[in-house]
Parts: sequence; C-alpha cells; structure tokens
Amino acid sequence: MPVKWRGPFPWLAAAFAVDVVVTIAAAYGLSQGVVDREELTALVMVSLAGAAVMFAVSWKTIDFLVMRSVRRMAAEVRAIAYGAGKDGVDPERYGVVSPLPEAVNEVCARMVKARMELTEGLSAATRKSEENSTRLAAILNDLHEGVMVCNQRHQLVLYNQVAFDILRETAELGLGRSLFDTVARGPVIHMFDVLGNRPEMAGRGVPFLAGSVDDRVLLQARMTLIRNEGGAVTGYVVTLVDAGPQLSALASREALLREVAEDVEAPLRRIAMSAEDPAVVRRESAAIAQAIRRVTEGYQKMLSGWWPMADINSTEFLSFVVARLGEDLKGTVIDLPVWLHGDSHSLVLALESLIRRTADRAGATEFDLSAGDGAAAWVEFSWTGDMVEQALLDRWLAQPLVALGGMTVRDVLQHHGGAEIIRERRGAGGALRLPMRRGIEQHRPDRQVLPGRPEFYDLTLLEQARETGAMGTQPLKSLTFVVFDTETTGLHPSQGDQVVSIAGVRIVNGRILSGESFNRIVNPGRPIPAESIRFHGITDDMVKDKPPVEVVLPQFRTYLSDAVMVAHNAAFDLKFLRMRERQMGIAFDNPVLDTMILSNFLDGPEAGHSLDDICERYGIEITERHTALGDSMVTAAVLLRQIEALEARGIHTLDDAVKTLNIAMILHERQRVL
Repeated sequence: MPVKWRGPFPWLAAAFAVDVVVTIAAAYGLSQGVVDREELTALVMVSLAGAAVMFAVSWKTIDFLVMRSVRRMAAEVRAIAYGAGKDGVDPERYGVVSPLPEAVNEVCARMVKARMELTEGLSAATRKSEENSTRLAAILNDLHEGVMVCNQRHQLVLYNQVAFDILRETAELGLGRSLFDTVARGPVIHMFDVLGNRPEMAGRGVPFLAGSVDDRVLLQARMTLIRNEGGAVTGYVVTLVDAGPQLSALASREALLREVAEDVEAPLRRIAMSAEDPAVVRRESAAIAQAIRRVTEGYQKMLSGWWPMADINSTEFLSFVVARLGEDLKGTVIDLPVWLHGDSHSLVLALESLIRRTADRAGATEFDLSAGDGAAAWVEFSWTGDMVEQALLDRWLAQPLVALGGMTVRDVLQHHGGAEIIRERRGAGGALRLPMRRGIEQHRPDRQVLPGRPEFYDLTLLEQARETGAMGTQPLKSLTFVVFDTETTGLHPSQGDQVVSIAGVRIVNGRILSGESFNRIVNPGRPIPAESIRFHGITDDMVKDKPPVEVVLPQFRTYLSDAVMVAHNAAFDLKFLRMRERQMGIAFDNPVLDTMILSNFLDGPEAGHSLDDICERYGIEITERHTALGDSMVTAAVLLRQIEALEARGIHTLDDAVKTLNIAMILHERQRVL
C-alpha cells in the first residue's frame, strides 16, 4: 500500500531526519580526537538503530491509537450516510482524536435531519400525486369515451376503464404495451403524421376512424398531440367510442331509404309515361320525386354531420395516397394545393381502392393525382390506358373496405360529397373525378395586407447564357422548371441580410408537381428584424434549431439539378444565392426566367406586375402568401399561364423565351431610367 504523505507520518519522518543529522554531527565532533574510529563507528550504528526503532515504535503507536480510530470512525460514518439507523458516533470511543467525533456528529445530525425532511417531502408529494392520480382516474372512468395516452413509441402510459372495456374483446390493454396490439396501426400513424405536419391543428384534436387489429370493432376516435415546453412532441392522447352500433344503424337506415327511393321512383316514371293526362301526372310525379330527394339529401346531411371530419390539405392528403400505393404503382401529386373537408383516412382507403382497381383494369402503372375547389371541390386521378366502364365503376363502389368495418367505397364518397363520380376521356387515357367538400375553416394567416418587394433589376444577375444547349430548342411545355422563392432577414444581402427560408416546386411537362416540393427554414446566424417578421412570420425561435445556409443551399442545388430556374423578381433571390457560391463550391448557373419581366412583356408596362396583381389578372387564388413555398406554388401557376400567352405570340422554345426576356429586361431598364 503506497504511503500517503499526510497525517502524523511527515512529522515522524522529520523527527527521524533531525535525529540522523544530530547523530552525524555528534559523530563528526567526536571524530576530532575524543574517541577512536572503531568506537565512533559503533556509537553511530547504535544511534541510528535507536532512531529507527524509535521511528517504528512511534509510527505503530500512532497507527494503533489514531489511524485505526479514524478508519473505524470513517466506516461508521459511511454506514450512517447509507441509512444504518444511527444519527452519530460515540465520542468516548474516539477520545484520542477529539474533537473530530463532535464535528462528525454535527454533520451527521444535519444529514439525518435533511434526510427526514426529504423523506417527508417525498411522502407528501407522493400522497399529492396519488390524490391527483385517483382524482384523474375517477374523472377518466366517469367519461363516456375511452381515453388512452401514449408516448412517441406508441406505448400506453395511461388508459381508463371505458377504453379497456371497448377493446377487451380484441386484447387486454396494459401499461407499457404497444397501442397497436389492440388498435390498427394505419389510421393512428396516418393521423399522427398529419398532426405532425399541421401543428396548428394538433392542439384541439382531429377526429378520425380506426379499427381494432382484428377488425371486430370500428372506433370513432380523436387524437391530440402532447408537447413539452420546448414544443417537441412527447406523445398523444386518443379518445374513442365504439362506432359500430351507431354506424350499423345508420347504414341500415341508409340502405332502407335507398331501397324506398328506388322502389318509388321507378313506378313514378312508368306512371308519367302511360297516364292519360301526362301533364298532371308528370307534375305530381316530379313533386313526389322532389320530396324523396329532399328526404335523401337531409338524411345524407345528417349522416355526414356525424362523420368525424376536419379540414385537410390536398397535397398532404394525396401524398399519403401515393405512399400507400408502394413501389408497384407510381403516383404523382400535381397542381396547387387546396383545402378540403373530410375524414382523411377513410378517403385515402377509398381512393387507393379505386386506383388499384383502375390499374388492374386499364393496365396503367402511373397516375397523376390532383384536387381543386372552383365551383365545387373535387379530387381526381388520371392515367394513360383503357377507359373504365360505368357498370364496372358501380361494382367497385359497392366493394366493402375491410379496414372500415365493411363500409363500401360508395358510403365513404357519399359522406364527403356524393358518390356520383365523373368519368372523362383524357387523350390516350382517362380520369375519375370524385366530388368533395370544401374546407370550412380560415387557413390564411391573419396578417395585414403588405406591399411586395421593391423591384430588383440587375442585368449582371439576369443575363442569360446564350448557349442553352439541347434545352434551347425544346418547347417550353416540355422543359423541367424549378420555381423557387426565398424569405430573408431584409432586402440588402451586401449589408449582411441572410436567407431564412427557401422553397421550390418542380414543373414537368406542364404539370406542377406539388408533391415533390423543396421547403426549408434556414438559421440566418443573426437576429431577424421585426419588420421582416411582419412579412414572412418566421421568428428567431423558429430558426434556432434549423440548419445554416451552408447546409441548405447545397441541398437546394441538388434538388435544382439541370432544370430552368424561375422566380418572380428573380434578381432579388439570385443575389442571395450567388453571393455564397464561391464559399460553398457550388454554382447556380442554370438558365433563369423571371415571371415579373415576362409579365411586363406580355401585359405592357402600364399593368401591375406584382405577384398579387398578376394573380388577380389570371384568376389564380393566392394561398399562404409571403411564405417561400406558397409564393413558389403561385408563381408556378403564373408561369404556366405565361407560357400559354408566349406560345400565342409565337414564342415556343427556351431560346425564344430567353431572348424575349433579355430584350424586355433592357427595355424596362430604359423605361425605369427615363
């Protein structure tokens, strides 16, 4: 065991050294003639041996009387620290090291007191927690709805007796068990993803339909996300009721009503055709038919009012459909997003069923999916291949969806907008359009109307390469475009302003691929001024955990590939991109089209050329204005309208458009100077 140079050992060592020095000094003095050498040597040896013996005896004495007492006291203090039931040491046992025992007892007394206070506090907190848990359990068990709380791994952390009773026939609930032992995974994951993408909807809960894993129970559920103080999702709450009995009753009534309507309408038509007084009979028949329609429509309205519905973004909804198609079928989401109203999960299942049956019948493997909300809302899918016959479509609509308790595709569609699907021939293929309900909530930010950016005309930035290669001779509608937009901390990149958001959307063969967009929030590395937040709504808290521009711009360059770049007031956005090219080793050298300058060429300098003015002229509805992705989507729609206008003026290729753009830019610059 190595010697630790503390305690009495240094003092004993010092005493031994002094003894040796004195002995040597005495020996030296005696060696000057008092005694002979042999006697002197013996005297020195005896002295050194005596010093060594004195040191050893002293050390062992101190070790026995002091050090062992200290070690015993240390062991006793450790036992007290770990709860031995004692509150101090016996001072009489350690008198040789007094007053150390008294000091140790003071420390132990304070430690024991603190332990008692902590124990009492924990006991009080535990009692309070148990009271709250009992109260919460009583409240949950008093509810008529089942309640289940899950963490991010979809494990149950809390549930009430109602939920246990509803799902008992499938499997018994248990804390720590997966929710998917009892409830079907698909609807829950789908709704969890929807709420994760739409945080503004997650706090109030969104209704949906789900089934048990064995399809024995159909559940009408509602999900609400749980977030911590930092806003991160830590779990979710699902409330549910057994929808089977009510749905079965409603379905039976609906079938009965449909049967009555069909049985009555046919005789009425025969009466109208064979009566002696056709005018009277037709009038009365029309009145009866109208009454039946009123009853049917009222019943459908009542049924739809029961159905769990919420506003859904069409691009997100159709992207879920594409994800379910897997690798055997390719789906592409096109056109601008719109807001629809419905049950996202049941619609996904219904649309997937129709697409798969169409693929089998028409031999198609690729589908375009889109939505609109003009005079009425709709979703549709189109394909290249054989057309679908109406009789076959009617049989598809009557097919049950197992995951929805046997409800048919027709049932789902009638709850959302009607089962009358529109069939259209589209060139070498066809399309099916499904009526839908329009969104009923306000989804535009409640921001005041803001002015657009000042016009930026930088000839060095917008100068197009004359060598456009093979793209130059291709028709504009056949090219691939990436329409992009940025939001920034300010209007002066040379003075330190930075990008806070960049987004883009791809146009391929005249289709806006809204499901393949690029959208990133960027950490600018500096505070965002309040006057800029007023425009784009991006705050310092929103960017603090986001990647910097050095990470995002190379990602955007990869997304851009060799497409033609398009922006509104493109010089502004290009300035922010090209200032960082050398630093990041990338180049934004693709051909560029500017919808603002094209607007000046097409509509004349007197017309307004802001994005809002152009959209008003072309009848394009603006959604999510002053967001990078929203402005990119709208600008993409503007570009497609402008391409049609350019073709009407004989401008068909990229080379034609580039030359036109350069001339229009120079002319506008001259007008601006004059």
